[in-house]
Amino acid sequence: MLRRFKIIKWRASRLFKKLQKKLQPLKTDIDKHIKPIWFSLSTAQKLYLAALISVILFKSWSLCALLTMTALVIEFWPKFNKLWHSLAGKALILVFYATIANFVLANANGIVNDVTHVSAANMNYTHNFATLIYLPIWALGITLCTLLIFQFILPFYIIVLLLIKPFGSQSIKYISQSYSPLLTASVRLILAFITLSTLYSLVDDRDEATFLSDIENGFYFGRELASNSPEVKKQAVVNLNKRLAKQEPKAEEINELAESASSFVATEGYFERSKRLIAMFAFNYEADEYSRCKKAENSKVVELNDYEIVEITPNETMPYGYSFIVKACESPAFKPTS
Repeated sequence: MLRRFKIIKWRASRLFKKLQKKLQPLKTDIDKHIKPIWFSLSTAQKLYLAALISVILFKSWSLCALLTMTALVIEFWPKFNKLWHSLAGKALILVFYATIANFVLANANGIVNDVTHVSAANMNYTHNFATLIYLPIWALGITLCTLLIFQFILPFYIIVLLLIKPFGSQSIKYISQSYSPLLTASVRLILAFITLSTLYSLVDDRDEATFLSDIENGFYFGRELASNSPEVKKQAVVNLNKRLAKQEPKAEEINELAESASSFVATEGYFERSKRLIAMFAFNYEADEYSRCKKAENSKVVELNDYEIVEITPNETMPYGYSFIVKACESPAFKPTS
């Protein structure tokens, strides 16, 4: 038994050595060609490569988008830091984020009006709360989208560099001095398009195939409208009306789902949940439990002026869990007219 075990062990060892001898050229090629390239890549380039592998082999668009955005932040953060430490760059960044803040304020104003059915000027604290909810999302989202859109401008920058190179210009350098910057820019451009389509599909509740199909349909529709033939233009309008008619049931289903939401956990989507939070904040913190105006027992009120109030009542049948009703103020000073 022991002798047989030794024979099996000897044969396995011999087979392993033969296999190792056959794989030695492959190992030598890997050590000679692939390893130097891998270790010469920056962290961002390794993430780009991982993102490309994830979308090619695993068909995971979400993982590809996550890896691409991480790589973009890692790659462009030193550029952002360098820009911040210059006077012109600091002014540009401040103007950029001040513009975002202005849009966030306007957007929060509209959302508060949509939730409470009154002007946001009458609910200052709720308006501020809505701004705090949306400002980080807007700032992060627009910053990432700017980085992604910037990738579509880089090819033109490369073309300009190639055009001025014969004239001996050495003053302008490429944005990256890492391994194979042209190939990296090409891969980054492809991944930027994939990431934009993935993010848009997540926001618009469409898969990537539908998103790409809509882009293709929009391209052909624009080309048909630009045609000189009246028949082609008429047919394009008819096709557009058919597509819009098919999309109407989906919009109705979304509205019905929003109206039938009975709790914050059951509400789908960040924006819908934020609206429920805004309604909860208005009821619990903005509105007054005691008022000179007549109100229901389980309700709270916000006084619009001396004659009108907004009565807020918990109501799960409403889209955001609360009903907002504008009423005339009935107080000892203002008696209801018969």
